[in-house]
Amino acid sequence: MYIFHAVQEHFIIGTNAKKVRCFFLKNKRLLMRCYKRRFYNGRSLVARVVDFVALRIIILAACYLWFITRIDNTVMAAVLSFTALAAISVAAEIIKSMRLARFIDRERVRVAHGIFRERLLILPRQEFLAIIKAYLAEHRACYPDDCLVFITQSAMPVNEDTVLKTYRTAEKRGLTAAVIFSAAPAAKEALAIAGRCGSVSIGFVTPDALLKSASATSFLPTPDAVDEAILSAAAKAKALRRKTASEPFASGRMRRYILVAAALFALSFFVKYTMYYRMLAALSLSFGALAFWLNLFSPAQEPGGAV
Repeated sequence: MYIFHAVQEHFIIGTNAKKVRCFFLKNKRLLMRCYKRRFYNGRSLVARVVDFVALRIIILAACYLWFITRIDNTVMAAVLSFTALAAISVAAEIIKSMRLARFIDRERVRVAHGIFRERLLILPRQEFLAIIKAYLAEHRACYPDDCLVFITQSAMPVNEDTVLKTYRTAEKRGLTAAVIFSAAPAAKEALAIAGRCGSVSIGFVTPDALLKSASATSFLPTPDAVDEAILSAAAKAKALRRKTASEPFASGRMRRYILVAAALFALSFFVKYTMYYRMLAALSLSFGALAFWLNLFSPAQEPGGAV
């Protein structure tokens, strides 16, 4: 009995490990697909394959034309052309893989920094103050003892009113320096007016400055959080594309298609190109019928969601 339970437990553990491994590989493929889509400026896999084949055909034709002008043997020119194509393709793939690796590193850093900026806005006040204290301790020599520390945790950029409020507070207390810690960047107008506050030297510590300090290391997202954010953004973009594609077949569009078809059919009696108007009317009516069918037989989904 003990041996049976041990074998059964081993089977369950092995099955769970297999599921976890499959889930990890699936996420890894999805992440790589997201990276490649951004790397290729949004082009789909089909578009990249067409570009790949077309470019190789052009390179092969160029190599053959170059070799055929220097070699009388057609077979040898073709062999050399395919050899050159293979060498060029391998070199191009190596360069492309290196560029893709660098792009992935930059993309992960960009997403991590974006998550950090969002966290600054939603952090509790005490944790936000902890980041500021750690930054001040790290840059103690940059700020004098009579420096006013003004803190704002708002999603709006630091504006002129915040700078003026900081200036008046520092001047009232007889201080000569002030620094504004913000969870958002500073507007150009705020930077300009800070430079005109002659009696008080006003500086800014924005999220970009916090990211460059060692005090922000413990608040940066983990690699798993970065992967989750990328996959979540990709899922939202996919859902938006599906919604956009199903928009012409929403439930309310059927009546519109019928009205357009009726208008086109009526106009066909008063125009010269009767056949074209009636063909357009039939096409509009077909779209209306398709919208009706999709919304009738897919009640569990959103209208038009089956497209």
